[in-house]
Amino acid sequence: MPGFVPKLRVPVRLCMAAQAPYDAFLSLFPLSEHHAGPETLLERLNTRTRVLPAVREDDHTVVLVTRDQVDWVEAGPDVEAQLIRPSAYLHTREEHVELRMVSGERVAGILAMELPDAYNRASDFLNGDEDFFALSLSSGTRLVNKARVLDVRILSAGRVEWVGDSAAA
Repeated sequence: MPGFVPKLRVPVRLCMAAQAPYDAFLSLFPLSEHHAGPETLLERLNTRTRVLPAVREDDHTVVLVTRDQVDWVEAGPDVEAQLIRPSAYLHTREEHVELRMVSGERVAGILAMELPDAYNRASDFLNGDEDFFALSLSSGTRLVNKARVLDVRILSAGRVEWVGDSAAA
């Protein structure tokens, strides 16, 4: 019989296709396969796992959600940045965008991209292999399912130049 693997419980706001968002907890592995430290929400959402267990905050019911039907996930306000996306992620370009979701919802935020010089557009980033990407909002970070985005409007673009560990926009 397989043993229980302890996980990190992370509070999120979860929005599924054609449903109102609700508060829940997602579980992360305490060690990431890709870097030192714990697995992040972005890594968890970008796994090939089809079904993710979520625990509803209001009644503690376990709900098995189909990953490709998740519109977006927002980390709770007290969730540490290291649990949202890998700290090794260094963005080289950012663009202020407005997303229009399949649901009709519109949301504006900052799309921070890590791209090589030859690929420097939002379309290059959004055509990458990962299913979910991070959008920075004034309220926090929203992890968005690309398949649930109808279109993206570029509001303003800017290149970020990195010097050591600090940036100058």
